[in-house]
Parts: sequence; structure tokens; C-alpha cells
Amino acid sequence: MDTTAWFFLHLKAFGFALPRFLAVFTILPLLSREALPLTLRVAAIGSFAIFMAPMLAEGVALERPTFSILGLVLKEAFIGIVIGFVLAIPLWAVENMGDLVDAQRGATIAQTINPLSGHETSPLGQLFNQAIVTMMFSLGGFVMVLGVIYDSFQIWPVFGWWPHFAPEAPKLALDLLDRFMSLTVLLCAPVIFAMFLAEAGMAIISRFVPQLQVFFLAMPIKSAIAMVVFAIYGVVLFDYAGDLILETLRECNRTVFAMFKGVRLP
Repeated sequence: MDTTAWFFLHLKAFGFALPRFLAVFTILPLLSREALPLTLRVAAIGSFAIFMAPMLAEGVALERPTFSILGLVLKEAFIGIVIGFVLAIPLWAVENMGDLVDAQRGATIAQTINPLSGHETSPLGQLFNQAIVTMMFSLGGFVMVLGVIYDSFQIWPVFGWWPHFAPEAPKLALDLLDRFMSLTVLLCAPVIFAMFLAEAGMAIISRFVPQLQVFFLAMPIKSAIAMVVFAIYGVVLFDYAGDLILETLRECNRTVFAMFKGVRLP
């Protein structure tokens, strides 16, 4: 094989490997389009995908119709979305915890665009999102994310078409949503409970002192209580969140495997 043919063969293989990586990092708030310029972002993701090109070259050498190639690309994007969704649950849960606390203390009027996720979020939601992303990098989670993606090529190869869905696949998908909401409630419960007690106390005081403007006092008092509770609770919170991230990364492949029947783990 001459050099030109070798180059274009591996370029096609790279094109088949790239969609799965792009889809994962589109869902995960690690290399978002707001945090990195588009060119730099695609270049970074491409540098991760290029290692798969030699392994896919043999399958690329076969002649395929255009519709088959398009179908493979869409299938790869779908797999990346599923993996990204499973991996992003702890990150979304921590951000949503901040959103719920801000909604409870009345700070949703200060919502801004989160540069990491690209959607509107509250001040605490943005703070905790950036904190948990930083923690993920510091724990070596980014390397583990890449490991999950590389392992997924063994679980579901690029040129393997559509495996049979396991009967429990819909239940597993709903369980992921249930896990997201339960984690959100679990993480923010101590702060929400403390603010609820403060609000109940102010409601009782307003019954005895009607002249007291409880509405104007509620937000600063609840905000102060939330910050104090977070200062005490923060060590436990992020320790638990770090363990949760590592557990999710370790179990991601098995979760995806359980959703599909006939796909074999290495």
C-alpha cells in the first residue's frame, strides 16, 4: 500500500472514531463549546479519537454504500450520547442541588449562563458545577472518562450494527433519571431542611410581630444559613461527590452493557 492510500485509509478510520467522542463531550460539561473555542475543542477531542484509527483501519478497507456509512456515524453518535448521559449524572446532580437551594432562598433572579454547560443556571448551581468539574479533573476522572470511551469500542465495535435491546433497558434508563433526582434531593436535603426551619421560625415571628417585614428579611437570613450549612457540610458533600464520580466511571460500561443484549464485555 502506497503512502497516499495508507493516509486516506486511516483518515477514514479517524472519521468513524470521531463521532462517539464528539457526542460524549457534547453531553459532558468538561470540554464545552463555551469553555473552549470550537476549533480548539474539536482538535482536543480529535487527539483522543486518533488513537482508534489504526484499530479501525481493517474495517474501513471494506467498500460500504453511503447509507451504510451514514448509519454507522449516527449509531456512533447515539452510543456517545448514552455514555455521556450516564457519566454526566453526578455532575448534573451537584449543579441541580445548587439550583434547588437558590430557588429555596429566592436567588433565581440572579440566574446567568453557565460557561461550562451552556445553559442558564443559578449562582450556586454554577459554583458547584465548576467545583465538581475541577474535582473530576483533580481526581483523574478525565483519564477515566477516556478509558470508558476506549473500552466502549470493545463492548460495541464501530462496525457492529444494532444489538438487541435487553428487556430491562427501558427500566435501566428510567432508573438513571430516578438516580439523578434522588441524588439531587439527597445532596441538598441538609441545606433545604435548615432553610425550612428558618422560614418556619420567621412565619411564627410574623404572627406575633405583624410590623416585621418578613419578606425582606427571609432572603438574607436563608442565604446566610445556607452558606453556614454549606461551610460545615462542604467537606462531606465533596468527599461523597468524588466517590460518586469514581463509582459512576467504574460502572458506566456495565450500565451500558446491561441495556443491550448480545454485547459482550471484554
